Amino acid sequence: MSRAQRKARRQEEQEAKQRQKEEEQRLREEEKARALAERAAAKEREAAERAERKAAKKRGGRRARREEKKARRVEERLAKERQKDEERRLREEEKAREVAERAERKAAKRRDGRRARREERKALRVEERLAKERQKDEERLRREEQKDRELAERAAAKEREAAERAERKAARPVRRRRARKSERAENERRQKEPERLDHDVVARIRQYGATASPTEPDQLRDAEPAPQPPLTTDPNEPRDAE
Repeated sequence: MSRAQRKARRQEEQEAKQRQKEEEQRLREEEKARALAERAAAKEREAAERAERKAAKKRGGRRARREEKKARRVEERLAKERQKDEERRLREEEKAREVAERAERKAAKRRDGRRARREERKALRVEERLAKERQKDEERLRREEQKDRELAERAAAKEREAAERAERKAARPVRRRRARKSERAENERRQKEPERLDHDVVARIRQYGATASPTEPDQLRDAEPAPQPPLTTDPNEPRDAE
């Protein structure tokens, strides 16, 4: 923007401000003149009213004053009645509004109560369903644990039975050989040992000093108990013991 343009712009702004000031001055003057005119009119009205009142006094006298007082009393009474009616109407409206609010609060309370009871029943049903699900899960878990335990016990029992069968199968020939060997050794020992008297016979001999008859050894031998069968050895003993 050139200097001449800036100068012209400043000139326009100054002129606009000047026009605005002049307009404001004109408006203030017009407002002042209007106020003065209103004051003058008010003074004129007051003067006319005073003159009218003075003329009315002169014309009516006491009768006019009585009528005026009567009319004023009637107007005041009517105004009081209107005020009473308005107050009564306001009280009735307030009462009706309070009744409506009370009814609304009761209805809201009933709605809230029903809603709260519905929510409570819903929460109770959800809790019961969750409890049943937890109980079912626990029962299923216990059944699975019981099943696993039974399977483990069966597997262990089968393993023990298989081990016992294998052990019995491995120990059967050893027991047979040991039994035959023990039987041969017992027979040889009985053949080598001299005949022994029973303890009762020995006690009678010592007591009475009697000699045994030739037939007593045979009877004593018959009275001797049969030899006990040899005990089977532990199959876990080493085979070198043979």
